[in-house]
Amino acid sequence: MAIAELPRAFDPGLARTEGGRRDEEEIRLIARCVAGDVEAFRPLVHRYQRLAFSVAFRMLGSRADAEDIAQQAFVDAFNALDRFRGEGRSHAFSTWLLRIAVNRSKDVLKSKRRTEEPLDREVHGGEAAFAYDPPTPEANASHGERRAHLGAALLKLPTKYREVLILRDAEDLSYEEIRGILRLPITTLKIRVVRGRAMLRELVERCGVT
Repeated sequence: MAIAELPRAFDPGLARTEGGRRDEEEIRLIARCVAGDVEAFRPLVHRYQRLAFSVAFRMLGSRADAEDIAQQAFVDAFNALDRFRGEGRSHAFSTWLLRIAVNRSKDVLKSKRRTEEPLDREVHGGEAAFAYDPPTPEANASHGERRAHLGAALLKLPTKYREVLILRDAEDLSYEEIRGILRLPITTLKIRVVRGRAMLRELVERCGVT
């Protein structure tokens, strides 16, 4: 089952209201930081440190590297707060922070010259790579093995497919948010998601995991 097919467990109108309040709160916190209140940055770190680490870890496959990237992303963001412009956009700060984390992760990948396994042929897409399935005893027994194979396969994808699958399927971000992070047209992002899911599925199947 794809993430998009799950029944909604929340009121979209309420979610938009809460999201708007959160954006306003973050703008106020950033204004306080720019005015010299360093402690005002702490709530932003607490709010997004898991997300920054999660994205970096899935990009790099290394906990140590991911911790370094997440920490540096916050340092970079803090040092550039006076240049931050939310301009009324939803999720403006988290989008900006993740753009920094993703770009720094790419820098690490380039510096280490990690190899990316090419696929022999073009394949077609399907459901979300990180789709939700209701747990069963049998599913729980193989869950750890499947996650290990999935993580290993993800690291073999070309970076342009890996990053969009992480943001869309693993972190469940909207295409609008991903566009703000990667600065690519939504049509391009959707194409990459379809192709990336298919490539990932093929790599996992090679390992005999279904």
